Amino acid sequence: MHRFSFFIRGNTKVKYEITEKKAAEILGISESRVSQLVKGKLLDAVTINGRVRISRESAERYRSEARKTGRPPKTSYATVSQYTLMNASHEVASVLFDSAADEPLSVSEVIDPTYAPIGVLTRGGNPKRRVLNSWWLHRSVPRTRPGIESKLAQSGLNTPSNLAIKSMGLSLSDCYWLRPNDAPTLTWEKVNFYDNDFIDSNIDDWDDWLSGIGLSSPDNTSEGELPKKWVIGTNGTRYLLKGCRSDDQRPYNEAVATALYRRLLDPCDYVPYDIVDTAQGAAAKCPNFLGRSEEFITADQAREATSSSRGNSVYDRFCRDASLLGVNETELRTHMSKMIVCDTILANSDRHWRNFGFIRNLDTMAIRPAPLFDSGNSLWFAKTEREVATGDRAFLARPFAYNASEQLACVDDVSWFSPCALRGFADEACDILSASSHAKPRLDFIHEGIEQNIKLVEGACELLSGRIARGK
Repeated sequence: MHRFSFFIRGNTKVKYEITEKKAAEILGISESRVSQLVKGKLLDAVTINGRVRISRESAERYRSEARKTGRPPKTSYATVSQYTLMNASHEVASVLFDSAADEPLSVSEVIDPTYAPIGVLTRGGNPKRRVLNSWWLHRSVPRTRPGIESKLAQSGLNTPSNLAIKSMGLSLSDCYWLRPNDAPTLTWEKVNFYDNDFIDSNIDDWDDWLSGIGLSSPDNTSEGELPKKWVIGTNGTRYLLKGCRSDDQRPYNEAVATALYRRLLDPCDYVPYDIVDTAQGAAAKCPNFLGRSEEFITADQAREATSSSRGNSVYDRFCRDASLLGVNETELRTHMSKMIVCDTILANSDRHWRNFGFIRNLDTMAIRPAPLFDSGNSLWFAKTEREVATGDRAFLARPFAYNASEQLACVDDVSWFSPCALRGFADEACDILSASSHAKPRLDFIHEGIEQNIKLVEGACELLSGRIARGK
């Protein structure tokens, strides 16, 4: 026999007949979310003998209104699934995923904006669908990844963004995931890849860059055009392996960058890379720089979240805007100065706005600069034989200026810089690169280029030091 009570509200007799658990089943959400809706008076409820009883009519009405809010196109109802966007154990939003839509994610209700991805909500807490889907797209394997089209065909999927759903959007770059509404009891502790094993994760046994794609693996949410694979070391550390395409220089470039960072920076300033041999050639291996309660926020996301016009330059605006998110501006300027100087020495042409950023701690919500990583597109790896023969060492500096000298002018802290630490670096770099079949014939070209860039950096840092001294 069902237990329920009648109460008179105004002139209406209201029947309170369902429990929080039953309401959760009707709405396809968790019981904790039902409790939030009750406290927010979005569900009609009373407490009887210490137990909450809810009006079925109000639950049905809430479900109907939620559907209208996030209604997908009429042609795609069969392709729509309901999820709760989670950030670790925190419920962020009720979302719909339409696998047939160009922008598959839509928000039907924001639950807790505090833990939402940076930049996907307006200051008033409303979802920005374009930004949300851009965020999701960048969590997906791009179409430029070698072999991805055949993998999609094997999986019966039309776009890479649908691959991430195969593993609930779980990543090793943050703590976001999509909890299916038909599995409301699923927990972060049970599913996260920081603590739990995943498909084809043994560092000694894997045999294919795409073997984890479409299965329960963080490989579904690995951004970038180069072959990538997450593996687990014998010590439990999660490592990212990154291969190469037509050339084999870029993995070795990562090792050269690590050698430079060791000379100039503190260990916390960068992610170290080693070279490993695979069946497909050399690969760069680095440990995950995030913990299970941390997320990586790209500089692009940070700009989307602030977009201020204060500052005399792109660099100045970026540093000031980041401080609005809680980043220590002084520490950030020092970190950015290190990045610019090192990228200049390495002739890094790929420091775009998603290749650096911040780390947010979910427990404290503190934000700090992320260590430097992904420096493979450097040391003139893409130069043609003709360009090498003519001594063309020009490169596109990024992200604050296209010219290396102009970008060096942004540097505003060189207290950490030690010219003596660079003695012999060009020799060390070429020793590392001598193992690359692509780089070996052009070592003299690279050696001279590094030496030239070091002189450029030393001159700029000396000039800045003098300017600072005169200012004091």
